[in-house]
Amino acid sequence: MKKNILLVEGSNDKAFFERVCKKHGLNYTVQVSNPVDFVPSSQGGFNSKQGVINSLTTLLPLLEDEDSSINKIAIILDADITGSNNGGFSSTISQIEVKAGEFKYNNHSHCNPGVELKHSDKNMHSLGVWIMPDNKSDGAIEHWIKDKIIESERKLFEHACDIVSKLPVTKFSDSSIAKAELATWLSWQNQPGRTVAYTLKDGNELIDINDIKYKNLIDWLKAFFN
Repeated sequence: MKKNILLVEGSNDKAFFERVCKKHGLNYTVQVSNPVDFVPSSQGGFNSKQGVINSLTTLLPLLEDEDSSINKIAIILDADITGSNNGGFSSTISQIEVKAGEFKYNNHSHCNPGVELKHSDKNMHSLGVWIMPDNKSDGAIEHWIKDKIIESERKLFEHACDIVSKLPVTKFSDSSIAKAELATWLSWQNQPGRTVAYTLKDGNELIDINDIKYKNLIDWLKAFFN
């Protein structure tokens, strides 16, 4: 049986989306992966946004190979900040289009409510894309998560944000503020030091899985992979 690949930037993202897939019954058909799962670091692979885009060179030809074990591929990566290191939705999708275009994939279209790049051969599966947080805005997965924190955790999270904003010295960039806020908040949970995957702990979720924007992502995953 061929497998579907959901490619994400790093190990924390991988753990988070493995929980997403398990929670919504996608874990039997979707394998969450990082770039180094396909291109080892010894061969120049690396886990990052750029690593995801670069991995398309290895992965997309497998969709054309009838003997390949891969059925469909979707990627989730951060938009980051417009004007900073090729960030923002427009720059990010443009980079993906250039790379995918080498394998005869057309420009993107919005669909269900993610993004897809269709192949010039209508018999080929599209490439699925979700650019965090919402396929249009600047930001990252951390922005997508922080907007969905449940009401009972909101005051604690706001305090974490206040602490981060008042640090006398910051060693991280502006683009990493949301990551610092989440990490601070998570360090105050009953099991400090957990990653964002902890926000989806079964039976004790810290984010609202009924939030419409959460459901939008789940609807896209199900529509694309089913």
